[in-house]
Amino acid sequence: MTTATVTHQQVIELVKMLPKERLQSLYDFTVFLKQQSMALTPETDLFGESAEEIEDDEARWQEQFAASRESLRAMAREAKEDYLAGRTKPMEFDEYDRILR
Repeated sequence: MTTATVTHQQVIELVKMLPKERLQSLYDFTVFLKQQSMALTPETDLFGESAEEIEDDEARWQEQFAASRESLRAMAREAKEDYLAGRTKPMEFDEYDRILR
């Protein structure tokens, strides 16, 4: 089975033809797709790393995470104490989910 290359412009043109009532569904599905991991291929691996290099890096990260687990727990306890004491502020986001403050 061959797959055709779809351009951003083709997708944009298709979206322009959708009724407004369908935009929320399209947006939700796009967010879902963005959150899914992709198989590593030369097209999706932006940094030119092999699957083996990426797996090695992931293993190193897991080791570092495991070694710092107690420090992370201490930071989480401190954050909880700050929250319960009222020393925190709610985060604010823009329409693109970027942190404003």
